[in-house]
Amino acid sequence: MPSEKLPIKVFVKCRPLLSREEQKGSRRAVKISGNKTTLDVGGKETSFVFDGSFGPDVKPNQIFRDTVEPLVEKVMEGYNLSIMAFGATGSGKSYLMTGNDDNPGIVPCFNKTLFRWIDDLQSKQKDFFVTATFLEILDEQMVDLLNPHSNEMKVRQHPQLGIFVDGLSELVIRSSDDLAKYYEQGNRARKMGASDVQAHRERSFALFTLSVQQKDVNTGKMGVNSTVVMADLAGIEGVTNYKSFKALIDVIGVLGDPKKKGSHVPYRESKVTRLLQESLGGNAISVMFSTISPADNHCQETLITMQQSQFVKNIHNEARVNVDETVHIIDELREEIVRLRTKLSQNNNKEDVLKMEDLIRDLQIAKRQRWEEKEKLSLQYDDERKTNFANRGILEWVMDTAKKGNKEVQERMLLLQKEKDQLTQQYKEKRQNVDEMKEDLQKRITDYSKLSESGKATDGETKEKVKAIHELKERLKRESEAVKEIKQKLRDVQEKQKLEREDAGSQNQVLRGNAELRQKVEAEEHSRLEQEHKTLLDEELDRVKMEKDHDKTEKQLQVAEGKKQYDNEEALSLEMDLIDMKADKQVVTLQIQSLMQEKELLQKHLDGAYKRHQEESEIQQLQNLQTFRHYREVFEEQKVALEQRYRGLLELSIQDAVFLSTRNNELMQEIQALKQTNAELRDKLTVAGERPVSG
Repeated sequence: MPSEKLPIKVFVKCRPLLSREEQKGSRRAVKISGNKTTLDVGGKETSFVFDGSFGPDVKPNQIFRDTVEPLVEKVMEGYNLSIMAFGATGSGKSYLMTGNDDNPGIVPCFNKTLFRWIDDLQSKQKDFFVTATFLEILDEQMVDLLNPHSNEMKVRQHPQLGIFVDGLSELVIRSSDDLAKYYEQGNRARKMGASDVQAHRERSFALFTLSVQQKDVNTGKMGVNSTVVMADLAGIEGVTNYKSFKALIDVIGVLGDPKKKGSHVPYRESKVTRLLQESLGGNAISVMFSTISPADNHCQETLITMQQSQFVKNIHNEARVNVDETVHIIDELREEIVRLRTKLSQNNNKEDVLKMEDLIRDLQIAKRQRWEEKEKLSLQYDDERKTNFANRGILEWVMDTAKKGNKEVQERMLLLQKEKDQLTQQYKEKRQNVDEMKEDLQKRITDYSKLSESGKATDGETKEKVKAIHELKERLKRESEAVKEIKQKLRDVQEKQKLEREDAGSQNQVLRGNAELRQKVEAEEHSRLEQEHKTLLDEELDRVKMEKDHDKTEKQLQVAEGKKQYDNEEALSLEMDLIDMKADKQVVTLQIQSLMQEKELLQKHLDGAYKRHQEESEIQQLQNLQTFRHYREVFEEQKVALEQRYRGLLELSIQDAVFLSTRNNELMQEIQALKQTNAELRDKLTVAGERPVSG
């Protein structure tokens, strides 16, 4: 099939300047004019020209109509399509790809348009089969977002599939609603499954891939197939720190930088570049959206994005129509297996045996590409994924049928809680470090003072100790600044949590889908309120103490100066007031103790109830785990038995092949001998002058 050489289309999308950026004094450093994007870096303007540039006011659905929608027809014709979002963390990649209810992003718009085309073509005697996978790659570790299992996944190359992930769940899609549901669930799993929120945002790659296959309804003959890859790439901050992104930049540089033309393309340096091999310089029509921030404090990230995008614009792909050759490939693999079996019957070579196993595996993979096989596997994955989501504790978050608005609130609340937990841990560690440094500093100052008072210190010792004290003070100052920054971030997160709670209206209602999280958040809220009240009380006590000390000093001064004197009646009155206050203090103290006891009792009851609930849940989980292990053991036993049976059959097949080959040779020799005898008889008859008998 002839190929078509096409450059990768690159479009720039600049997000709006955020209100918090304006409050911090950030200014706009990006100008959009037609296809030109101009960046002002420290008063020096640098311009870049791409296939299109979109300003802050342009919505994602409009960008889709202008850039991607015309390419859906190419997908229907059998071309591969790749859509990539590239840029810094916080520049709007995920929003551009996903959008929201009011302004759907590139992926939701593509999904709806794809099925409009399918519905139209099905009326013209064409049948379609669509499947989807959703893969996340973080630090070279792969996660199946539609079915987060713990089975091994490997990047492989297959004669039919090309480069693919062996072990990745592929789900059958029957409508645009199915497609929207799986995409949303995968995104939820991506957010909820992250243990480190910030690292996840910076280093995570997400590849949502669709396979579109066609066949003729009347003849049943397979037609063309297409693969659509929609990739949300990691932030460019990882350009020097993370293997996956560094490999991606290296591939872009070799393919798009004229200075490196002709160099080896390091696709195999990472899983991401391996899976994007067709998207960058391979068999696909590719579109890249480079997202940037307009703020001047993000100029460096924006400049790197523009420079790399310029290289991408220089890359050319070799796009061609993909004809479905499943049947042909299966036949070829079978022929190769038969040929290799014949060879093994003559010489049992270990390399040939291993090659035979590889061919059999390829044949099994090829067979799984048939529509009916994919249907069976999809049903199996659909059952597995519920268990796997439950094992990760995110089943209800991912697949809950609650209103989408509440789901979004839940996601934001959980992400904020995770971020707060991380900042709190950092704050504690930094605070402990600062306290230790203060103690060390105080000890050093005390030692220095004692040494100075003794008069035994030399000038060298004095200078050395003073220098050490100053260095420690500088380190303490830096650490204190870091503590302040973390504390400010913590306050910002707490303020966001407060706003989220206000928007939600009722925290219990928002978090009704997760009892454990609800209990955790409620406990956190109670603890926060107690801490706030304690802080207010401490501040009030400090204020009262200061006023009391001030008043005492004033009175003592007045008495000392003779300005104030007390007669017996005034002294008696003051003593009576003092007795009353002491009695009131005792009563208030008893009341506080009683309330504290009641609080401890209630807390004990609550903890007991929660513990009982947790124990019951753990027992249920253990029972489920035991059941799962039992099934797993049965499965492993059956697997071993099948493997033994398979190897036995393979050996028998080889023996049969050897026997048949030997017998065939014997028969050929017998036939040859008969032919020779027949020829000799003919010769004798001819010599005798008789007519030879035909046959």
